[in-house]
Amino acid sequence: MNAIVSNDASCMYCYKCLRNCPVKSISFNHGKAKIIDEDCIQCGICIEVCPQKARTYVKSIDEFKKFIGKKFMVSLAPSFFAHFDQPYKIISLLKKLGATVVQETAVGAELVSGEYARYFLKNEETVISTACPVIVYLAERYFPEVLGHLLPVVSPMVAHATFLKQKFGDLPVVFLGPCVAKKSESQLVDIVITFEEFDEFIKNENFQLDQLIDELPTPPYPDKARMYPTSGGINYTIDGDWKTHISIEGIENVMNIFSKIDEIKTGFFIEASACIGSCINGPAIRKDINILEKRRRIMNHSANLNTEKNLIEFEAPSIDLHKKFSSKFSKVYVDEKAVQQVLKSLGKDDMKKQLNCGACGYESCKDKAVAVVLGKAEKEMCITYLVDKLKAATNRVVEESPNAIFIYKGNCLIYKNKAAEKLFLDTANLISLLNEIKIFSNRIYEIPDKGFFFVKSFTLPEDSGEVLLLVDMTKEKLQEERLKEIKHETLNKIEEMLARQMRIAQEIAGLLGESIAETKSRFVELRKFMEE
Repeated sequence: MNAIVSNDASCMYCYKCLRNCPVKSISFNHGKAKIIDEDCIQCGICIEVCPQKARTYVKSIDEFKKFIGKKFMVSLAPSFFAHFDQPYKIISLLKKLGATVVQETAVGAELVSGEYARYFLKNEETVISTACPVIVYLAERYFPEVLGHLLPVVSPMVAHATFLKQKFGDLPVVFLGPCVAKKSESQLVDIVITFEEFDEFIKNENFQLDQLIDELPTPPYPDKARMYPTSGGINYTIDGDWKTHISIEGIENVMNIFSKIDEIKTGFFIEASACIGSCINGPAIRKDINILEKRRRIMNHSANLNTEKNLIEFEAPSIDLHKKFSSKFSKVYVDEKAVQQVLKSLGKDDMKKQLNCGACGYESCKDKAVAVVLGKAEKEMCITYLVDKLKAATNRVVEESPNAIFIYKGNCLIYKNKAAEKLFLDTANLISLLNEIKIFSNRIYEIPDKGFFFVKSFTLPEDSGEVLLLVDMTKEKLQEERLKEIKHETLNKIEEMLARQMRIAQEIAGLLGESIAETKSRFVELRKFMEE
């Protein structure tokens, strides 16, 4: 299971995760990032650097809540005492929630260091610590030639979980630590919770820590292994000689050593950590206090328990701590012709055009082209390709525009498109003419024998030149004139029609008047006759 997940809705084309991913285990489709599970070493760098918070890890608090009120055991990573301001009250809270055992993972680290020391003494070759799961994933997936140098020992977390179950019974084990990669390291641990998750849990449940008493971890206690999460902490536990013991921190530094492992002749004990500053600078530990303060807190805790009153002699149990590592490396064949075709489509078939700027996230343009062929990247991730593509599209639009476009500076014509070339073909004193037309900006200007044009002018940024845009309005102007003629003719027709109607009305009125007069005369005669 990969503990790191993506939120596509928040991903915003910045490629910062890919630029910082040491193994490029992130693919992009339509500008959205996706973790490639089989390639990911779960270092958590992409989570820390993402400005949009589009990357996170699987949270386990809901699973942990199912344990509350039941019996379970807790393994506290040594950096626990560097992260929490009130670590002993947190221990009290865990016991209140149902933990029958709350013990330091450093107990398991003590066992692991014992195995490390024995292996190193027996081998003259260079050996590498395997306490960090990210380092193990890195070796198995990308540097199989290093597997023979890995110390075949389980991590302190796994060693401690084995110890807890052997000593206290087969109860569920909860690991509390600063590492995201631990979530997928071993099924022997039932739940892995980060410090960040537990902080949020305390806040959401509104636990009042000040009301709890201080409680110490469950014995037995470790001797030196509390310093495991600090730089050089593992070497310290095995009494390493500085001449043959070295700490390598940071994935890039570790990869550099891994790539040249066969060149190392002198037998070294390499304490390898993915995080610079070791575990006290892990991805899920607080960042508001510095490494020195965190180291001081661990040393204070160690001093508090290393007294005659609290110190309990630790006896190593007889448990199997051996682990076998296997190669998960898969070499992918990439067709070189396909790579060259991608480079050509990007306009980078010439080595001089391959800037290798790294803006897309890949170290070189060729690496990017390989990723495109493999379906892990998109051509549009290249900034120079996008700029060139935009310029080409813009130039095409300008060149094919039906509007005449002129760019000039002083007395020098910088550019004119096809429409402009056709409009003023072999015109003398063109600049003077353009300056004359410019006066009519935002108005319609008639160019004799050419037509009517709407004039638009503006100055380019940084005084780069003047732009004159002539929009051909001749057709519209002719239509406007024709419309005026039609209106005039229509009005004349209406006037003629009204005059004619008036004449007809008058004639009808005349006829009606004569008829009424005759009718009246007949009526008078009829009346007179009736009266008679």
